[in-house]
Amino acid sequence: MAKLTDDEFVALLDRYRAELFRYVARNVWNDSVIEDVFSSAVLAAYKQLDKFEAGTNFRAWMYRIVTNKCYVANREFKRMSIDIESVDESHFAVQPELERRMLDDPEWFLEACSDELHRAMRQLSTNERSCFLLLTIAKCSYKEIAGILEIPVGTVMTHLARGRKRMRRLLAEYAQAGGIIKNVKSGVKPACQRSA
Repeated sequence: MAKLTDDEFVALLDRYRAELFRYVARNVWNDSVIEDVFSSAVLAAYKQLDKFEAGTNFRAWMYRIVTNKCYVANREFKRMSIDIESVDESHFAVQPELERRMLDDPEWFLEACSDELHRAMRQLSTNERSCFLLLTIAKCSYKEIAGILEIPVGTVMTHLARGRKRMRRLLAEYAQAGGIIKNVKSGVKPACQRSA
């Protein structure tokens, strides 16, 4: 069984570094520990280098380690987290010209929503969020996600379905409150949920 050399490890890590760091940044609840979690995952991977077989999927192996470190960081953060109801939401107020600006410059709109997307992601369960991020950010297949998280493919599909449903609800509430869409309860569905 061939093992990676230190130089091979660094070369592979450099190839996936930005992608893995983005994953940690979106998966960890406490922004102040992002770099620590990433560094801890790299150190753990290096210490376990003898368990990695050269020629196998390094990316999936690293995602498994990074995901486990994110779980630990989030569990620790949950112990000292604040009540979500105590967060001042006044900065979410939407100005009337939002719709026009959103249509003129969708990139601005997506950037402006990133904080709310991040908040919504934090309300997903750890498994829902991990599956969602591995699918959307890392572009992993269901099978790869199952391997990384060490769960069956069917469970991955369940976590994704539940996570998408919760994200739709949370973001619809945000869009409704901001005047982007009409009252969902009145029967008017957001444009993203209307059939073509």
